[in-house]
Amino acid sequence: MEPLSETTSISEQTYRLEFTGSASEYFRIWIINVFLTVVTLGIYNAWAKVRTRRYFYAHTTLDGHAFDYLANPVAILKGNLIVAAGLILFVVSQQFVPELNGVVVLGFYAVMPYLIYKSLRFRAHNSAYRNIRMHFHGSVRESYRIYFWWSLLIPFTLGLIFPYIVYRKKKYVFDHIAYGTTRSRFNGTPGAFYYIYLAVFGLSILGIAITVALSGMLSSILGESGPETPTVIMTLVALVYLGIIFIAALIQQYIYTQSSNYGWNHSTLGHVRFHSSLKTWPLVGIRMTNLLAIICSLGLLIPWARIRRTRYILDHLHLIVTGDLDHFTADQGTDDHALGDVSADFFDIEVGL
Repeated sequence: MEPLSETTSISEQTYRLEFTGSASEYFRIWIINVFLTVVTLGIYNAWAKVRTRRYFYAHTTLDGHAFDYLANPVAILKGNLIVAAGLILFVVSQQFVPELNGVVVLGFYAVMPYLIYKSLRFRAHNSAYRNIRMHFHGSVRESYRIYFWWSLLIPFTLGLIFPYIVYRKKKYVFDHIAYGTTRSRFNGTPGAFYYIYLAVFGLSILGIAITVALSGMLSSILGESGPETPTVIMTLVALVYLGIIFIAALIQQYIYTQSSNYGWNHSTLGHVRFHSSLKTWPLVGIRMTNLLAIICSLGLLIPWARIRRTRYILDHLHLIVTGDLDHFTADQGTDDHALGDVSADFFDIEVGL
């Protein structure tokens, strides 16, 4: 694929990611994954995860070359078994020794930074492009500083430190990724994240005020037609609930688009710069319609929803390259087992780019 354009100098070229996956293809993979995971009581989940990631990687291309996901399902299965053992321990303690619940939760909180570190190393090590692996060079110490110690300060600072922690999390990821021997660099500042969360606070107040006002107006209008009935009450509850879902989607997608754009646009990888141009409202529309489609289809449109969102995100990420993409050299990384990666997915810890 030829570069899209040349910008600012003859040697600077812009490349875009292309996602060629289709909902029908992914549906076949997804439905088989669900069936086999259920009939094997979760054992097949490791193979399902690898098949899914390989599909999305293989259908993401840059300059005509696809990405590769190289993880071994057996390694992920071992991580799954360890995670399952931890979950069983929590359930057993809750049922028979409830006074140990706090200890188990604190134990998970204490080990979480290590799992995040391992997740980033595992995911990067098993991602490749043009037969060159990626690596993650962050340290366990820094992971504990960000995800454990500084997080403890959130209640003592009345939440004012939270945007700074988000900034450090982004820096931890974007500043330690490497492609072969080439390290990435992040030049962002904390102030941008304080602006994002200040805007989120304003959006929250405005959204709540609008929802309350509309609910009051509708209640008055319906009340004028007669005494409130169960149908009227259910209608009001449904509208309030939909308003809350919409506000939550708006806030979530605003945070995602602004922080992702800032993270990519202030990162470099050798002679490569990135440009992300995600917009909040299109992603809100995608989220709300995806949710409606999944509910109406009883979950069968989950593959369509995931393909749709992935295509939008990748279509809005470009690489601005000085020279070409052939200047990277591979280095040999060490293997990492999958415990961290599986634990992050299992507990829905947001650690990826």
